[in-house]
Amino acid sequence: MSGRDTAWGYPGRCMCPGCWQTSGKKRLERVGNMEFDIFYEKLKKQILEIASEELEGNIDFRMVYKNGQQNQGIVFFPEGSNVGITTYAEDFYRMYKEGISFPSIIERYKEMIDEAKGEMQFAKNIQIFEAKKEDIIPAFVPKESLEIKPELAHVPFENLEIIFRWNIPGTEYSVKLPEEYFNHHQIEPKQFLEELINDPSFKDQTEVFSISRLFETGDTEIPKEQEMYCVTNQNKNWGAASILNKDIMDEVADFFGGKTYILPSSIHECLAVDTHVYTVEELKTMVRDINSKPDLVGADFLSNEVYVYDSYTRELKLAGEQRTKEIQNPEKQEPIKR
Repeated sequence: MSGRDTAWGYPGRCMCPGCWQTSGKKRLERVGNMEFDIFYEKLKKQILEIASEELEGNIDFRMVYKNGQQNQGIVFFPEGSNVGITTYAEDFYRMYKEGISFPSIIERYKEMIDEAKGEMQFAKNIQIFEAKKEDIIPAFVPKESLEIKPELAHVPFENLEIIFRWNIPGTEYSVKLPEEYFNHHQIEPKQFLEELINDPSFKDQTEVFSISRLFETGDTEIPKEQEMYCVTNQNKNWGAASILNKDIMDEVADFFGGKTYILPSSIHECLAVDTHVYTVEELKTMVRDINSKPDLVGADFLSNEVYVYDSYTRELKLAGEQRTKEIQNPEKQEPIKR
């Protein structure tokens, strides 16, 4: 169950390669007044104090494997529950480096726990078998994320997994559908996925726009040959799987001459770029460099890989080996704007 908190590079900053690298470097250069280990000890002490005085439950501090890296996990177990609510010290340290005061960070932690406890209680009372197809969307997640929730319905896709999220009508909540939902309705997740992505409503919910649209008037203009297009959904929430709609991807790829590289910006959106401008290895290096930044690692991480879509074969797959750049770009036309 989740709402959108942050996404890698979206929508608060430019996502062109140069801006990614520059922005990440500048953030890393902002050093707080205390090192992380000192910050972490102070954070643990204050969280333990509020846990004993205000929160009803137990706290466990442990190393957690998250998105390919080890993080300092803070796991809160509400009284009477064996399900933990995990937050990460690195995320709070990033807040501190950005100028947020320590008391405000502690208040934010309490708010996060209260919000998560409310969602857990809400989840106990919903009738999940009543979920209707029009309220369900496919969503990409890293394959390793299913190791802790193997009961979720999923369909393998390259190095990722596709799960299903039910946007509960009349609420701001969404939940992940378990295998038992599909057993109850006697349909295979793979067949259900095909029906979802081929439904006209799925295409209608997709949004494609140029990254330069995010710039304010007067900002540096992106050279046309370096333009990138964001593919997401209208809610900008769990929209990366919008690239599964082949009609949309045909239009994007045709704009770039028949093929486009796809960068997994986050679980919420993907970026489409020209295959004639960047090599696969250049893009892989860019993606991995950004994902390795300590202040950008988070729950929105999707993948370090690069994908390619071919409008001729209508195939979406992992991009291959390094290729030679082509000097001339094909003639382009304005792509779809949704």
